[in-house]
Amino acid sequence: MRCARAIVAAIPAALLACASVAPTPNKTEQQAVELNQRAGRAFEQGDVRRAAALYEQALRLNTGVEHTEGIAANALSLARAHQAAGDTAAAHRVLDELLAERPLPIPQARRAEAQARKAQLHLDANDTARALEWSDKALASCTGCAALPAILNLRGRTALAAGDRAGALDWADKARAAAAAGSQHAGERANALRLAGEARLARGDHQAAVAPLEQALEIDRGLGAPARIHLDLMTLGRAHLELGNRVAARDYFARARSVSEAVNDQAGVRAASRAIEGL
Repeated sequence: MRCARAIVAAIPAALLACASVAPTPNKTEQQAVELNQRAGRAFEQGDVRRAAALYEQALRLNTGVEHTEGIAANALSLARAHQAAGDTAAAHRVLDELLAERPLPIPQARRAEAQARKAQLHLDANDTARALEWSDKALASCTGCAALPAILNLRGRTALAAGDRAGALDWADKARAAAAAGSQHAGERANALRLAGEARLARGDHQAAVAPLEQALEIDRGLGAPARIHLDLMTLGRAHLELGNRVAARDYFARARSVSEAVNDQAGVRAASRAIEGL
């Protein structure tokens, strides 16, 4: 499992990138950095349990020297590793400890990221009420933080899950505006465009969904993100199927399957195969 492959289907990219800590001359903090980097490599290789163990070691080292940025970065990564391993309770536990009132507060931007990950965990569990609660907390904490476009996309996806299609479109527009400047937000622009396409599909505007989905696909190709490309192709297939164009739908589903086969994403292969079989 690659880091991007594991989470891109639902979670905004800025929230899910493997967190890292900038090198520092302090010996203990440097050890934590090395552990963090080893954990990141393990996560990329699909060994999420080893990644969790290494992130936990790095977290302890940072805690021992009160390195708040390292504490937050490794706690967020540890929660993500637990989530990838299917241990949602452990992920929540790590985040709750990070967000607890403490004499040494974590940076506000990291608090927003932790609250957003709580929202994503609840959204994955189909608890839209709690997901809305935590995504609103994340927005309140994110005063000009770098993760704002991702949190706006998460808020919009939560609205869509709750059946608020107009709200989802509004949040997608806000996310796209927030991600307009800077190449570092290209992934969130694609996420916002995909969200807009899915919201239009959900409310029956099938033709209007195609253009933003095609734009998302173009961006994701430029980013070289196979899992995101798979998602764009699958959603375009759905749009064309709703438009009555079964040939085009089959082509998109087949392309999605081919992309997933190329990166050994078996879940993606199965999803695309089911879509083709259902035509």
